Amino acid sequence: MAYKEFSRVEIKEIIRIWQTGSGIRPLSRLSGLSRNTVKKYLTIAEGCGLSRSGPAPTEEQLMSLAQLNTVGRTHTNILTTGILESLAEVIRGWIKEEHLTLTRIQELLKKRECTVTYSSLYRFVIRNGWGRSNRSTVRMEDTEPGQMAEMDFGRLGVMWDNQSGRKRLVQGMVVTLAYSRHHFLWPLFGQTLVEIIEGLEACCAFLGGVPHYLVIDNFTTAVAGTDPLNPRLTRGFLEYAQHRGFIVDPTRVRHPQDKPKVESGIRYARERFFKGGSFHDLPDLRLQARQWCLETAGQRVHGTTYKLPLVVFLEEEQAKLLPWDGKPYDVPDWRTVTVHPDHHVSYKYALYSAPSTTCPPGTKLEVRGDSKIVKFFHRGLLIKTHPRQCRGGRATDQADYPPELTAYTMRSPDYLRRKCAELGESVGVFADQLLGGPLPWAKMRQAQKLLRLGERYTASRLDAACRKALEVDLIDVRRLERILIEALEEEAVTSPVIAVASPPGRFARHGSVFAITPDMFRGVDL
Repeated sequence: MAYKEFSRVEIKEIIRIWQTGSGIRPLSRLSGLSRNTVKKYLTIAEGCGLSRSGPAPTEEQLMSLAQLNTVGRTHTNILTTGILESLAEVIRGWIKEEHLTLTRIQELLKKRECTVTYSSLYRFVIRNGWGRSNRSTVRMEDTEPGQMAEMDFGRLGVMWDNQSGRKRLVQGMVVTLAYSRHHFLWPLFGQTLVEIIEGLEACCAFLGGVPHYLVIDNFTTAVAGTDPLNPRLTRGFLEYAQHRGFIVDPTRVRHPQDKPKVESGIRYARERFFKGGSFHDLPDLRLQARQWCLETAGQRVHGTTYKLPLVVFLEEEQAKLLPWDGKPYDVPDWRTVTVHPDHHVSYKYALYSAPSTTCPPGTKLEVRGDSKIVKFFHRGLLIKTHPRQCRGGRATDQADYPPELTAYTMRSPDYLRRKCAELGESVGVFADQLLGGPLPWAKMRQAQKLLRLGERYTASRLDAACRKALEVDLIDVRRLERILIEALEEEAVTSPVIAVASPPGRFARHGSVFAITPDMFRGVDL
C-alpha cells in the first residue's frame, strides 16, 4: 500500500495536540493517521525525551520523528520489491516475449494474488532494464471540437479467413478525434485505396460527420511523395478528401510525435480487444470492434482528459463535425493509357474509342473509371466519356474515327464477306450473320480469324463446321474453332431407326401345342 509522508510542521502539530492531553482516537481523527501510526510517532517521541507535560520538541527531536517517514517508505519498497522479485522471470516473459502492457501485467499479477500499484510495477520494470522511461516531449496544443482527427495503422493479430481458406494477418485502422479522444477501429486485411476508403466511410457513419482535418501516416496508398515540407497525395485519395470536404495533413516520416493522440490506439485495441477474442470472420470482427468502441473504449476514463470520450464526443464535438450525406462513395481508379492504331484504348480488359481529331494513335491519356462511367483526359481536359463496359466489352463511337477512314471501315466488312463466301456457302452465311450488326467493324477481328481457320483446316472442313454451327445458331468464332480442333464437323448425322421384324425362331412351336383340352383327361382316374 502507498505510504503517506508527513511534514515536520504536521508532526509538530501531532505532538502539540498530544501534550494538551488529547487521546489516541482524537489524534487519529484530526491527523488522518491510523491509531497504530499515531502510536508509533508517540513511542518515538517518548524515546526522544518528550512527555505530555514537558516542553515543545526541539529541532533535533523533530528530525528524529521525521525519520519515521523514511523508515516507512523504505519498508514499503522493500516489501513490494520482494513480491515482484519472486515473479521476475514471469514478468520478463510477458514484456519481452508476449509484449504485454504494464496495465495488462498488473491485471495478470492480481489474478496470481499479487496486488501492486502501477507505479511500483513501473519502477520495478525500469530498474531491471526491461523498458525505457518516457522521453521528454512538448505537449501539443488542444484543438477545437470537431477540427482534427488522427489516423494510424498497426497489426492486430492473425485470424482465419473463410474466403481464402487460410489464416491472414489482420491490420487495424484507428481514427482518434483529437478533442474528445473518441476513436473508431476498423479491421482490414490490406491497405488498398478501396479498403481504406471503405474504412473511412464506415468511420463517417460511426461518427455521424466528417472532421475538418485528418492527420495521416505516410502510407503509399495516400501519399505519393514523402517530402517533409511539401508532401504529395495520390490522386485517388485526394479526390476522396475533396468529395468529403476534409483537409489531409500527412506527418513526417518516422515522427510519431506528429500524431501523439492515436499512437497508442493500435496497442490499446490489440491488448484490450483482439487478444483473447473469438471472431467468426471479418464482418463479425468489424461488428464486435464497433461495439467495443462504444461500450469499452468510449466509456473508459481517459488518462489525459480524465473524462469519458463518448460523453465528451456526444455533448461537445459531434455537432461541430462537417455534415455527412450518407451516400456511399464510388471509388475511382486512375490510370495512364495509350491510344492504339485502331483509335481505341484498353482499360480494365475493355476497349473504348478515343477522338482521332485530338488524340491520334500513340497519345497518352489519363483515365478515370468508376463503376458506371469511364472518362478520358488529355492534358487536364475532358475529351471523351463512355459507359463502363464489362470485361471483354467494347464501346465505339463512329464519330471518333477520322473522316477519311470512315468509308474504309465500312468497306472492310464487305471485303471480308466476299472472301468468306469464296470458302463455301455455309462460311459465307456465317460471315453475313457475324458482320450483320449495326457496328460491323467491331467484329472484323473475328471475321479475320474466320479466314485464318480456312487456311489452317481447309475450306471444306470449315464449311462443314459452319454448317453445323448454323444449325444450332452458334455465331461464335471461338466455339467454331473448338469444333474444328475436336473434329466434330465430321460426325455423321444419325439416321432414324427403322423397326425390322425379327426372323422366326429355329425352335419356335405353335401356341396350340400348349392348349389344354378335355381329351387329355380321358381314362385318367382323377
